[in-house]
Amino acid sequence: MPQSTTRVDELLATPLFADVDERLLEGVRKEAAITDGTFAWAPGVARREGFVRFVDVEAGAAIVVQGDLATELFVVLQGRVEAVQARPRRSPHTHKKYGPGEWFGEVSAHSHHPALATFRAVQATRLAALEARLLTQLYNEDDEFKQRIDAGYLDQLGLHLRASSLCKDLDDEAVATLQLGAELLTVDEDDVVARAGDRADAVFLVRAGAIACRAGDGPTARVLAFYKGNATFGEHAITAEGATWPATFQAITRTALVKIERAQWNKLSAPAHSGLVRAANRLVGSDDVDAALHGGAQDIGTRSLLDELHVMVERESVKGGRALVIDRGKCVRCNMCVESCVAVHDDHVPRLSKVGTAVVTDEVLVTACYHCEVPQCMLSCDYAAIRRDPQGRIRFEYDNCVGCAGCIDGCPYGVIRLVEPAPPAPPPPTFLQTLPLIGRLFGAAPAPAVAPADPDGKPRTVGAGGKLNPVNGKTVKCDLCAGLPFEACVYNCPTTAITRRQPQSLFARGSDRA
Repeated sequence: MPQSTTRVDELLATPLFADVDERLLEGVRKEAAITDGTFAWAPGVARREGFVRFVDVEAGAAIVVQGDLATELFVVLQGRVEAVQARPRRSPHTHKKYGPGEWFGEVSAHSHHPALATFRAVQATRLAALEARLLTQLYNEDDEFKQRIDAGYLDQLGLHLRASSLCKDLDDEAVATLQLGAELLTVDEDDVVARAGDRADAVFLVRAGAIACRAGDGPTARVLAFYKGNATFGEHAITAEGATWPATFQAITRTALVKIERAQWNKLSAPAHSGLVRAANRLVGSDDVDAALHGGAQDIGTRSLLDELHVMVERESVKGGRALVIDRGKCVRCNMCVESCVAVHDDHVPRLSKVGTAVVTDEVLVTACYHCEVPQCMLSCDYAAIRRDPQGRIRFEYDNCVGCAGCIDGCPYGVIRLVEPAPPAPPPPTFLQTLPLIGRLFGAAPAPAVAPADPDGKPRTVGAGGKLNPVNGKTVKCDLCAGLPFEACVYNCPTTAITRRQPQSLFARGSDRA
């Protein structure tokens, strides 16, 4: 009997597969046979890799590393696995241990999130790994299997909550309280999750799929934001009693959601609730959608500039609803605009490029982030690392960014770049290495560190305004000097050659000169 046959029987004997439809079980056996090469392919059929594999892991070895893109559900057949979740600026959280018959990794495999924790073998361990496509088929076609996966997800919801920007600073007691009141929902494409004007009495976490936030109805409807896996929406339900939904939230594909009602958030202790409100206000301010609807830096609601804005966006020149313009007649090529952009970002990566599009004889529209009305970068991000803030600006949530460069591919204007990680800091010199003259005999003293590191060793940097953000190894773009009372490039130009202009004034001047 092939070894895979014995192992697949062991897998199907676990509680996860009890009472699952026999047709689907045969599919699992087929995938295991494909993996070990014993499956008999029909003539002319293209071969592929199997969706089931078996893994033997030594004690202490990492099975999945937190932050890596994991696409498999793991079932423990023998041995024991421990899950440890690293948290920014806090000690790691030991989540739980998994024994024979238990499973992990369904969050990442089901929704293609990066792994929420590091899973490490406590002792010699044997695992079965089910690829995401097989997991999806079993989940969609067998209710028994689906219910067990959902129950397991709810049992481990704390891992997902701690990974969200809203809940990442909550203590274990607060996370457990929220976990008790969580409800799982699945909505189909075009289903409305929340309608504009209705009472906002819950916060939603996107488990898998995508939600669009839309203002208006019919052909005049505008997309204000997208929410994909690991993103939350409805935070204003926490910050304002009696709040209503300022726009309509609608599924753009079949979507799995976690719903936690306001009453459950109110059960948190006073310190935890205060921290939660601060996090909610940081994410949405008074409310990101409300700001977009009623104006702000981007002035999304202004429709009189439609033609001008369309042309300018097509030519890569809109930023925050206003144009960044260089007057070549005034510019003395001192490069202070770029150098000042470098100076206010501690990673020393300029967000500004002087390349652009000529508008009139002596003026150039500078290429930078356009903070688009329909941000394709946000739709391309699967990790909830991009949000729209109350001023209409598109910004990164760097704790969620995994450096996958999906936003770079999604941006039609090429204004996002990937910054490579700085080299790790060298170890400090020994006492003997610091001695004059003879110190060289004990090895050269290490070069000074390139970038500061936080206590857990993760490279960090200070952005504009002194805000601490882990930018190294992440995507960067113009942030409108968020945190500063001015835009450095404009403020530091000695000849006032670089300015912000209302789009209509540029077009009016162009028309006058034509």
